[in-house]
Amino acid sequence: MGVKNYAQQRYKVIDNLLTNSMRRYPTMEDIIEKCEERIDRRPSFETIQKDIATMKLPPPDGFYAPIKFNASQRGYEYTDPDFSIDKIGLNDHDIESLKEAIDLIKSIGGARVSTKFSHAVEKILSSYKERFPKSDYSRTIVQTDTPPTSRGFEHFDLFFKACKDRIPVSMVHYSYNNRRFKPLTIHPMILKEFDNKWYVVGYSEFHDSLRTFGVDRIYAPQPIFKEFIKAQSSEIDTYLNDTYGVYPLDNEKKQIIKIAASALATNYLEAYPIHESQHLEKHQRGNSTITFGLVPSMELISYFMSYGNEIRVIKPSWIASLIQEKTQVI
Repeated sequence: MGVKNYAQQRYKVIDNLLTNSMRRYPTMEDIIEKCEERIDRRPSFETIQKDIATMKLPPPDGFYAPIKFNASQRGYEYTDPDFSIDKIGLNDHDIESLKEAIDLIKSIGGARVSTKFSHAVEKILSSYKERFPKSDYSRTIVQTDTPPTSRGFEHFDLFFKACKDRIPVSMVHYSYNNRRFKPLTIHPMILKEFDNKWYVVGYSEFHDSLRTFGVDRIYAPQPIFKEFIKAQSSEIDTYLNDTYGVYPLDNEKKQIIKIAASALATNYLEAYPIHESQHLEKHQRGNSTITFGLVPSMELISYFMSYGNEIRVIKPSWIASLIQEKTQVI
């Protein structure tokens, strides 16, 4: 934890002691002991003196805290009994920053961020009688490719809470390939967005493994009360971070994938790498050889195929053969 974070925690401890009406006028030793108890680190006398001096400074460095040493009580107090650093109002800079955050969220679109955040910020600003003039949003600064709200997105909050609080979910999943519904119980761990679509990643009791489910294929999800089955964080990281897309191919491990890219494809992949493991070796004519350390996935194969003759898979050979077969079928 950074020095600044420890200081913020000490400010909070000092504030709590000074606002405790049941035990007024905390001494320097009281403050030091409480800091040691709360943040597992014992500050020095000089450190607390500096903290009190900083808290008395005006924002943004301090809080204008009216702290005074009461000689008759031999302890510290707020000269304003209603003061607390938790009640500090927003300054003009804070308000403008929050307005900009709302602007950015509205530009990005509700499909990526729950509208609850925007409503919460607007409530905070309204408490300071801040208005949102029409001119604030009359000129578009950021425009993104935001699709209409997809089917299943109405379950976003349910799965967000399930992931956060580790709650199993009973649901019905529809398979586009098999064209049938199947009841499943999953233990959601992460909500993932890929290519403007949302997916739930979690342990599936039916498959006895980590699986990915598109929210557009989920019906009637219900939280259920039973023991949550956790996956190892390393397993989740491999499942998510070493895969391009959301559907890794069964029984395939992380491996070196090498492609030959034309000058056109090289320009795109150089500007927009598809994975942090991407290593590009450029040749004299502008074409390149590119390697990745990835778990093969359906999306990766589709991505290579989308470039047509501009990309050729060198290895593994089975991916090259699979693409050739799919191309011939098309």
